[in-house]
Amino acid sequence: MNAAQYLRKSRMEEGMDTEEVLARHRKALAAFAAAHDIHITETYYEVVSGESLYARPEMLRLLEDVEDGRYDAVLVMDLDRLSRGRMKDQGIILDAFRDSGTLIVTPEKTYDLSDDLDDEMAEFKTFMSRREYKIINKRLRRGLKQTIQDGCYVANAPYGYRKVTVDRKPTLEIYEPEAKFVRMMYDLYLQGYGCVSIARYVNSLGAKPHRSAEFTRNSVAHILRNPTFAGKIVWDQKTHIRKGAKGNPKHITICNPREQWTIVDGIHPAIVSQETYDQVQAILAGRYHPSRRDGTVRSALAGVVLCANCGQHMQRVTMRGTPYLLCTKPGCCASTRFELVEGRILTYLEDALAQLELEHQAGTGRNTAVLDSTLAAVQKELAAAQRQKSRLYELLELGEYDLSTFRERLGAVREKIAGLERLRRETERTLEQARLAASDSLAGKIRGVLDAYGAADAAGRNAMLKGVLDAVWYEKKKKTAPADFQLRFDLKPF
Repeated sequence: MNAAQYLRKSRMEEGMDTEEVLARHRKALAAFAAAHDIHITETYYEVVSGESLYARPEMLRLLEDVEDGRYDAVLVMDLDRLSRGRMKDQGIILDAFRDSGTLIVTPEKTYDLSDDLDDEMAEFKTFMSRREYKIINKRLRRGLKQTIQDGCYVANAPYGYRKVTVDRKPTLEIYEPEAKFVRMMYDLYLQGYGCVSIARYVNSLGAKPHRSAEFTRNSVAHILRNPTFAGKIVWDQKTHIRKGAKGNPKHITICNPREQWTIVDGIHPAIVSQETYDQVQAILAGRYHPSRRDGTVRSALAGVVLCANCGQHMQRVTMRGTPYLLCTKPGCCASTRFELVEGRILTYLEDALAQLELEHQAGTGRNTAVLDSTLAAVQKELAAAQRQKSRLYELLELGEYDLSTFRERLGAVREKIAGLERLRRETERTLEQARLAASDSLAGKIRGVLDAYGAADAAGRNAMLKGVLDAVWYEKKKKTAPADFQLRFDLKPF
């Protein structure tokens, strides 16, 4: 029978090389398939380890093919490789196999979900797999908590440190080529310099952060607030809410207040003294406004406006009581009052709506790329068929074809041309309808944004703008008038 195989690393194999594990599984399943006269036609490699079904792209692709009835069976190393996540996800997977009549084949057993006994056994096994998964997670959390309390927890080595193992315990050692810049940042801050000035200074000396090209205001501030540099281990700085856990449409990360952090003494050496660290925190407390990130949107332009120079998202900051739109990269482009940018965007939408309404009245609208390319391809093929027809007459005149052969081939070409002509007319008619529909749809969305924008809060305004705009590119030169900035707009495709 024809079958697919699904390869996925289990929790018990964490830490092992993914490619090596999957290659071993593939070899085992190939041997099993050969021994049982099973022909494997497709392989699905799952290299991500998301718990949710929707975080596993290969499983989603497999389920689509299973529902289409492409395979007689699917081979897996064990039933829990398909899912040991939420019961809802397990039900979706088993329903797909049950409704399509596709077998689940493992080296241990073949499950035919149309059979009541196999169906009950599969449900029981996935239930027990889920229970085992929860137990393993609890053990891992307990072990992680103990590791933190022992002061030897290491996730990623921060700037100024390298990972090492001492007495079989993972910890950190000072990496002096980077640590000297950390001490410099603390010393400069105590002397009264701000984070932007410090970032520019250490960048000029050749300091390079781990994950970006240069230090910024935010990365310097993060180093100044991080207790790791004073010899501490920190946990519970953030709370993560999974997508859909509380009805939220996406994953949410919330920055916890400092009093909720877990801070213990680490076994790694400190780069700065506790006294220096405490002095810096006292200054930060007077200057720094803590993040209020709690999963809500407070800026109508969040994620909408990007810097045309560096591509980073522009941020809303308040200076002297006035909100501004600012690029976080030092020296990149000049800032502008938030209300000016927001007003310019609304003006653009008003102009775009007026233009769309004029196009609709004139019977034209926005081009539809797919239909345009289809029409171009049909026209190209039609021109080739016309050339082929002319060539047939030339070959007849040269005596290459006899009359009966010429008539036969000419009839075939004429039939082809007639079919292409019909397709061209149908595509042109569909394209015209699509242009009008797209124009009307986009106009309706923009009209809805403009009508409701004034009464909406920041989160509502942000959602509405993202519904009609892909991006707004911002550019402004230094030492120019407040309104002397340029915006470039990318509308959503409809």
